[in-house]
Amino acid sequence: MASESSDSVLLTAVRAVAISPEKAMQQISQYKASARKRNSEADDEQIEDIVSAKIIAKYARYTALSGGVFALPGIVPGVGTVAAAVGGGAGDAVACLKAQVDMTMLLAANFGWDLTELDAQHLAMLIAVSSGLEKLGVQSGAPVASKAGVKMLRQYLTGTTLTALKQFFNRFGVTFTRTALEKAFPFGVGVVAGSSLNYLLTRYVGAEAVKCFKIDREMRMEAGG
Repeated sequence: MASESSDSVLLTAVRAVAISPEKAMQQISQYKASARKRNSEADDEQIEDIVSAKIIAKYARYTALSGGVFALPGIVPGVGTVAAAVGGGAGDAVACLKAQVDMTMLLAANFGWDLTELDAQHLAMLIAVSSGLEKLGVQSGAPVASKAGVKMLRQYLTGTTLTALKQFFNRFGVTFTRTALEKAFPFGVGVVAGSSLNYLLTRYVGAEAVKCFKIDREMRMEAGG
């Protein structure tokens, strides 16, 4: 594989520690089995909603720790090494976005996407970073969780996907770091502000991802696919 350009350091870092497709699909199988045991009367869509809520709550807590005390590298193996490599200022961005990508990968598997397919992996990454940018006030076109937004993401998958990912990740890193610094003042509130920013951002990304996967399913059904 060709070496990544300097503007894709964040993408390279996150991809190095992102959850593997196999592990994500294995975890979803376990989550769904557990949910069905506890909710024997629930149908498949209700199980998806239950599992989605569990995943989003879990990763929102992880990123809250990252924003507050940068503890996520100690919780999720592999992040610490990469975060140290890219520098302290970018460490929280790596940890936060890694968690959001992992969360979206799990949500994709929850809604039936086969993560062994590269398109499914790329879609999850595009949804995670696009939703994050949207929450941070950076519009990349149509709202992500809309039919127009899903069509936009599909178009990225048929074009130069890696180029789009590099651009989105670079933009996320710059915007996230600037927003985090702004919320760190006045002195003394940085820990609370960082924790709150990451928590709310991750819950937003999770909610938008769920909407995206549901819209995508509806569009496929309408198209007979």
